[in-house]
Amino acid sequence: MAAKKNHPVFLLLRLLLLSIISMKVAMAEVVTPPLLPYKNPTLPVEARVNDLLSRMTLAEKIGQMTQIDRSVASPAVLRSQFI
Repeated sequence: MAAKKNHPVFLLLRLLLLSIISMKVAMAEVVTPPLLPYKNPTLPVEARVNDLLSRMTLAEKIGQMTQIDRSVASPAVLRSQFI
């Protein structure tokens, strides 16, 4: 049985299959999703800011406005307060 698996025809078929699969992967189109407006550097800053603010929750907005020294807050507080 092991001799059949190592037969040159089977080895050639394996190589052919591997080649076809690798060509399919190499030729696959990479689809890039469109940039979110706030990440698009070609848009005006005001449009980007308005888009980002519209996506943020009130808690995230408050967290960004909080003036806290990072050295006195734990990583958990920074994460939970969106700082």
